[in-house]
Amino acid sequence: MKEFSKLFTIFFLLISSLAFSAEKASVQTEITEIDVHGNAYLTVKAKQMVTRGFSASDIVNITAGDFKFTAPIVKDYSDVNTGEFLLRMEPETISLAINLGNFAQTAKVKVGTKVTITLKKQYGYLIDYQTRMLKPSDDRAQFESDEVFANFRPLTKGKIKEGKIFRSYSPIRGDARSPYAVKLAEKNKVTAVIALGDTLETASANFKAAPYYKKLSDSKKVCYVNMGSSFSGEEFNSKLKETLLFIAENPGETYLIHGKDGKNRTGYVTAVLLALNGATLEEITDDYMQSYKNLYNVKKNFQQYNLFANTIPFIFTNMNGGKKVTDKNLAGVVESYLIKNIGLTKAQIEAVCKNLQ
Repeated sequence: MKEFSKLFTIFFLLISSLAFSAEKASVQTEITEIDVHGNAYLTVKAKQMVTRGFSASDIVNITAGDFKFTAPIVKDYSDVNTGEFLLRMEPETISLAINLGNFAQTAKVKVGTKVTITLKKQYGYLIDYQTRMLKPSDDRAQFESDEVFANFRPLTKGKIKEGKIFRSYSPIRGDARSPYAVKLAEKNKVTAVIALGDTLETASANFKAAPYYKKLSDSKKVCYVNMGSSFSGEEFNSKLKETLLFIAENPGETYLIHGKDGKNRTGYVTAVLLALNGATLEEITDDYMQSYKNLYNVKKNFQQYNLFANTIPFIFTNMNGGKKVTDKNLAGVVESYLIKNIGLTKAQIEAVCKNLQ
């Protein structure tokens, strides 16, 4: 993390001393890899981008094959609004992506596609970029409770029975928060887990520090979904179906859903569950944003709040084919989406709801 922060500091400082104009800041590269989430990795490296005159927070014009778009150069997916393009600059890799979307499918690109990047506006995204540079603390003493530190809480809105399903930070990430998440899972008598971001292999690397979790896994009570960060495309559909079928086919359990931070993947899966069970858009948004409060202390009066809160209406509008969603039609929109796009039956959806009530 120190090297990563150092690199981005260099990006901001070095650019002022480079004798490049906007017209000269350009690079030609190609796609060398497309991951399971649809992110397209390029042959060009961060050091080369800096040398050519690019910096984090610049806005660039990009041509990928026949697809043309504009995007900011940023550090992470959440540095732009949901559904927006980004050029992600990491110490060792450069990639083209869409926040919670599938870039490769959208742009219709493949490995070998030629890419041209030109500078449109130097530091053009600086204010938004700085707004989004949230830094969570790993010091338990700075948080009011174990639950807040572990981003651990029950889903309680709509018809969901309190204490029936929880969401949290990963109990098996192997960092400062994970032991608290494990402890709270055991305290709340969790009997079945949906691990949205893991495989058995990645989870087992940290079983030694999480014996309660290992016991559930050994009893086949952990569903390892290994879901990507995009909520569009066939990969997401199949993973969401796997998640919901696990709940439908395992009645009588006390469930826990987690990804890594328990923020994005967990957020939109729990949004679906809350919607099916009659929660309002405001209640679902409040639950989603509780993670940002727990992890980053983002409150409603903060500038960043609305940037992230818009994720929830975006997801449901997307499910509704771009049409507005209200409390009145929310449950129906989600149910219809699950039947038509995910492949669930009405009986399976009813089983999901019954097992949470």
